[in-house]
Amino acid sequence: MLDKKAVFINTASQVIVRFITLAFTLISIKLLTNYLGAAGVGKYNTITAYVNLFIVVADLGLFSVTVREISKNPEKERKILSNVLVIRLISTILACGVAVFIVYMTKYDQQIKLGTLIATGFLFFNLMASVYDIALQYRLKMQYSAIAEFLSKFITILALYIIIRLNGNFYWIISTIALSGLLIFLFKWLFSTKFIRISAEYNKSIAKWIFGLSWPFGLIFIVNNLFFKLDTLMLFAIKGATAVGIYTVAYKILEVTAFIGSYFSSALKPAFSENISKDKESISSILSKSIAVMLFIAAPITIICIVFSREIILFLSSPEFISGSYALILLSFVLPLIYLDGLLGELLIANDEKKLLIRISIFILIFNFVVNLIVIPIYSFMGAAATTLLSQIILLGLKYHYTKKIIRYNLPKVKIMKILAISILTLAIGWMIRGLNVNFLILIFLLGTVYFTLCYLFKLANLRSIKEILQS
Repeated sequence: MLDKKAVFINTASQVIVRFITLAFTLISIKLLTNYLGAAGVGKYNTITAYVNLFIVVADLGLFSVTVREISKNPEKERKILSNVLVIRLISTILACGVAVFIVYMTKYDQQIKLGTLIATGFLFFNLMASVYDIALQYRLKMQYSAIAEFLSKFITILALYIIIRLNGNFYWIISTIALSGLLIFLFKWLFSTKFIRISAEYNKSIAKWIFGLSWPFGLIFIVNNLFFKLDTLMLFAIKGATAVGIYTVAYKILEVTAFIGSYFSSALKPAFSENISKDKESISSILSKSIAVMLFIAAPITIICIVFSREIILFLSSPEFISGSYALILLSFVLPLIYLDGLLGELLIANDEKKLLIRISIFILIFNFVVNLIVIPIYSFMGAAATTLLSQIILLGLKYHYTKKIIRYNLPKVKIMKILAISILTLAIGWMIRGLNVNFLILIFLLGTVYFTLCYLFKLANLRSIKEILQS
């Protein structure tokens, strides 16, 4: 049975903690852009994009499948997690070795190669920490995971600030990435012991069963992650580090605001997995309401990024990065699509549509690669941003088409029209107040207040309506 209160607390607490963490993320962006410059930031983000790709490769789809199977078989939790720990350790060691081997076989400069070697510390510890995320997600206690990431980010930012004050070199800056992974592992391990203690255990039949279920989803996640990292890697190869630096500051805004939809969708994973075959009517209701809330949450972020794109880029970096403001406008339209894509993706995973998801992922990856190959040489990072938007539109359309075949749900058309009308009105007001001689952070707060006031007046959404999503 869906624990409505637990799902709400699990999501809301993560969002609150992550908003606090977001402040530290923005501080780190400011520190890095001012200290490293566009080319240095380009190399830094190329390394992180490369390492994060191997995190997904080594994940093997274990997180989603394990949460799903434990939800169906809670009595097997300890045995499943113990075997997952062994599988994860093996895959992590292999991923670290392959990542370093491949980068040293390329023609990247020494900073990229040695920086990647250092950053594999994050790859190793972050992957091992994700085993404890499984136990926390199953219990709807992911607020502890969010707190672990917050504490890690706080300490890492402090270390980054000290390194910059001491004029540390590029490799010392990269070492904070590995430090972050180590801290995440330690805190997640500490918090998870409150609920369950996991020790390594290998049972051939259980490990084979888990791996057999997970590897198709692992392939899906690899392709999907490559889809999101491909533009950065191609941009670096075609246009160089400076273009990547400018683009990734804008892209980082998308990344740090995508967590709300991700947390919300992930919180519904156990409910979808448990009820997909026996209570489709309940899931249909949840899905329809969730679509409205996803758009309701994403809309003000998109509006703010459109109206204050230049101010946001300058606030987070320096005039050297200002051309990235145009990319930010395009990428801001991607955010609501990512929210909805994640939601529909959870439904397809719950229904075990691995073959379908593989086909969709490979198609989108090929499409993204071909279009980027055409537009990046001509339009640089603006071409990459436009391709990301177009790819996300097609991806969402495909998932909507196929989820409708699984669950008969209705789009909340009235609410969608209200959100669209309120967003247009808020956008117009934003352009009018943008010229006021007032700090743009205050203007953002005022614009956000306008949006939520209009939503309240038109009875669009409030805290109660978000809770209603959890009603079956």
